[in-house]
Amino acid sequence: MADRPPPSPRGAASPRPAARRGHAPPSAEHPQHSLIGRATEAFHIRGSTQLLGFLALAVTLTALVVLAGVTLAGALAALVLLSPLVLLTAPLWAPAAVVVLLAGAASLLACCAGAAAVAAGTWAHRYLTGRHPVGAHRVAEPSSGGAAAVAEVASRLRGYYDAYAREHGGFPRPPHARVKDAAPGA
Repeated sequence: MADRPPPSPRGAASPRPAARRGHAPPSAEHPQHSLIGRATEAFHIRGSTQLLGFLALAVTLTALVVLAGVTLAGALAALVLLSPLVLLTAPLWAPAAVVVLLAGAASLLACCAGAAAVAAGTWAHRYLTGRHPVGAHRVAEPSSGGAAAVAEVASRLRGYYDAYAREHGGFPRPPHARVKDAAPGA
């Protein structure tokens, strides 16, 4: 408040600030501060900025509720007015919608199959030209790596089962293969 000049009487000329670049000079028709600006200053002077925040929230929420109501009312009116048209033209657009959906699904499937074919072709081209891509060592020699290792593990496991059968008089049965009594306690 100390930086403001004292209020002048109604008829007296008040000192006006110089016009800023790009702005018109202040005049009597266009006061320097708007209504919102003056209200903000009044609330800040009294120290009630929280009240100003609540007022802004209330105005915003009111506007949103009004817009939501107008939107809902417009949608309901459109539904009421266009329902007969939709029902009368359904035999025309329903088959068209089915055709469009099927065409979209077919094109999506074709694009995915094309991408898979390009990927497989690229992999095969690199493999056949000698630039072995990722995973080529697994395909190149199945007898040296993968199949031999699987056969070795299977024979070792068979050896463990044979040893168990010799010691215990037969192969172990899984828990679900146990024979259950017909009657409890029998």
